[in-house]
This record gives sequence, structure tokens and C-alpha cells, in this order.
Amino acid sequence: MPTYRAYQIDERRRILSATWVEAASDEQAKAKAAEDLCEEDIPAVELWQATRLVDEITCEDDED
Repeated sequence: MPTYRAYQIDERRRILSATWVEAASDEQAKAKAAEDLCEEDIPAVELWQATRLVDEITCEDDED
């Protein structure tokens, strides 16, 4: 199973934390990263597989 690295990114584009994500595909990895890492005050999550940027996930703010 492929391994990805997910980074919580702040509004200044600095890495706040990082975690490993294992998933069978890029789509599964993106869904898992969004579910697990999008939290309050986290605007984005970058998902990488080795040196390949898979996606930058924009975390939705629940406030309306």
C-alpha cells in the first residue's frame, strides 16, 4: 500500500505538523488526509508521495 506524507499548513504557508497516510490510491489518501487533518484554524493540508505533490487540500471553515 502506498505511503503519503500529509502536512498541516498555516495561513503563512508554514508547516504546523506532519503525519503519514497509507492509502491504496491518491483519491483515498486525499479523503483520509482531509478527514483526519482538517481542523479548526488549519486552512490547508498538503499531501505528498515522495517528491510528488499529490494535492493541496483546502480545509472548509464550518462557520457560515
